[in-house]
Formats: sequence, structure tokens, C-alpha cells
Amino acid sequence: MVTKYSPIMTVRKYERFRGNNRFFCCGYLISARQIGIMVFVAILLVIVFALFLAFDSRFLIANVYPIGVGAIFPIIAAFGLFYSMAFLLKTGCTDPGIIPRAKTDELDYQLRQADDVIKQGTARYMTITVKGEQQKLKWCATCEIWRPPRASHCGLCNNCYDRFDHHCPVVGNCVAKRNYRYFYLFLVSVFCMCIYGMGCNVAVIVLASKMTNFGDALKTYPASVIEFAICGLGAVAVSGLACMHTWLIATMQTTNEDIKGTFNPRRQGRDVSNPYTQRNCCKNFLLVICGPFQPSLIDRRGVVDLDEEDAAERSDYGSTAGTVVHSTAVPGIPIESSSKPNDQSQELLNPVQSSSPASKPSTDNESPSAVIGSTEVEVHASDDETETHKLITNDVN
Repeated sequence: MVTKYSPIMTVRKYERFRGNNRFFCCGYLISARQIGIMVFVAILLVIVFALFLAFDSRFLIANVYPIGVGAIFPIIAAFGLFYSMAFLLKTGCTDPGIIPRAKTDELDYQLRQADDVIKQGTARYMTITVKGEQQKLKWCATCEIWRPPRASHCGLCNNCYDRFDHHCPVVGNCVAKRNYRYFYLFLVSVFCMCIYGMGCNVAVIVLASKMTNFGDALKTYPASVIEFAICGLGAVAVSGLACMHTWLIATMQTTNEDIKGTFNPRRQGRDVSNPYTQRNCCKNFLLVICGPFQPSLIDRRGVVDLDEEDAAERSDYGSTAGTVVHSTAVPGIPIESSSKPNDQSQELLNPVQSSSPASKPSTDNESPSAVIGSTEVEVHASDDETETHKLITNDVN
């Protein structure tokens, strides 16, 4: 009897990813679905550089004295194009900071411990205190997780992002914690190159006008006029964004927080301050631009276990392969996961301890309570129903 063996099918987790993202190079690169504008911007940068090499650089090399000094102009332009393209691709093809969805066992455990308000999908939030300021942890019904501070859900990409800034169609990706520095450096590099290109175009027209006249110079070098117009429009468009994000970094805010007025006393109607700022704009810049690069929380290259039918239905392919999936900036509030929770890991997944008095079923006259360090956490169910849960959390290395 001949035994037939079916070929082994290797399915990577990025192939079953639930978010609205595109993956390239076997899952190493990730972007949003809409990448047309990013491709257009990249092509436009290359076209402008090609025009500069074909016309302006040749004129400057031949007419700038002493002879040979003009060769530095195309070299500077080449470096500018390289950095602009590198920051554009790095921003558009990097995981912005996707927060993994709850895995199947984690979600089931949370729903078993949750009350009817969460099961019915009613909006809930927890209020925590960070450096004396109240911050809300909202429940995301799509990702089925408690969002960490400063996180938000992007409706276009259908993911929650850590320190979410905004969704940028120009770079074809969301801008969040892991690619924000590259986005800012892209804006600065493009702005500098636009100013540099405009300066070279003006130099070409001025030198050509001395040889003939201004009108003939424009007719002889139309490429310089086209480059000047493109660079001028680019400088106007990018300068505003660069200045705005410079101010946001100096004040340690995100675009999302600035629009919502999270740290604006007038918008909030009370005295609030930003607990995440370093109280120094230079330190804020160093932390955002030169701070440590956080690893990705999603295991895109992991192999899917096709034998797990429940996993295929619920799809935990966005979760990480390790134990710790996220650690917020708030000390003492780690969010942890494990593939198969036992009695000890279940206590870590759900901070409400079943063995403590805090987890006893609440009655009409009393509600469960515990403590996160010295931080009190309130879980708000609705306008007329408020339960106070004080959670006991252990740090796990």
C-alpha cells in the first residue's frame, strides 16, 4: 500500500492578520491599504532630483568658480534625496506600534470575569492617576483590550496604536510611537531639500540672466522654473507640518491629544498638566528623536498552528509569541499574556484576584475594591452605575 503525504503548508501570522494593513517582503514590511500617495511622493522626489542633475547641476558645475566647486551641488542633492527617501520608506513600512488584540484564551477569561455591561458592548473606561493627573483607559470593543494611556484606535487601519498621533496618507501608514521620529525627520529633510533646490534654481536663473537677459534665461532653462514651482509648493506644505510637530515634540503631545485638548485646561474645564513631559523642551526632543526604539509587539513572521480550529476562527495572529505583549509608561501596570494560562497566569491576565476579598460578588450595598500600588482605579459602567475596582498587580520579568 502506498501512503500519500500532503505537503506541509506553512502559514505566517501576517497572512491572517485582522487589521487593514498590507504586508511586503514576507511580512517584514507593513503599511496601510492606501499607499498610492506615498508612491506618488517618492516618484515626485526622484523626478525633481533627475531634473536637477540633468540641467541645474551641469550649469552650476560649468559656471561656478573656481572650476570644480560646483560639483558639490549634486552631491548635496544626492544625500538629501537619500535621506528623504529613507525616512519616507521607514515611516511608511514600519510597524507604527500596533497593540495586539486579545488572544482567544485571554479574551475568554476576561469575558468570564466581566459583568453584563462589557458583554453587551457598552462603553467603559478606567480612570488612573499618572503623576497626579487622571488618565482614562478605554475599552476597545474592536480589539477587545483596555487601551494603554495615549493609545487610540485607527478606523482606517482597524488597529489600536500605542501613543497614536494620526493616520497620514502621504506616508501610507499611521504615525505612532515606533515611527513618529522617522515621520518628523522626513518632514525636516524634505523641507531642507525644498529650500536647497529653490536656492539652486534661483542661482541658475541669476547667472544665466547675466549672460543674456532674464526672459531668455527663463526660456533657456525651463526646468529650473518647474523645479522652483514644485519645491516652492512642497516647502509651503511641509513647513507648516514641520513647525506644528516641532511644537508638539517640545510640549510632549501628539496630534490626537492636541485636537482633543487632552492637556488643555480650557477644553477640559479644570486645571490639568501633561504628566509625560520632561519639563524641558530639549529633553523632550532627545526622548522622542533619540530615545530607545521600542520592539514590535506583533509576531508577523510567526507560524500559524492550523490544527487549532478555534484559533482560526477567533484569529490571535496579531499577538506576540513571547510573554509580555505591552508595557505602558505607567509604572506598576504591566499588561501581560501567555498562550495557555494556568492558575497563576490567569491571575496575571485578570488583575482581580479571586482569592482576595476584592473579588467577592458585589451586593447592593458594597462593591469590590483593591489597590494598584497607591493608585485608585475607577471603572465607569454608565451614568448611573459606577463601580470602584482596585486592582492588585504583580510585576513579572
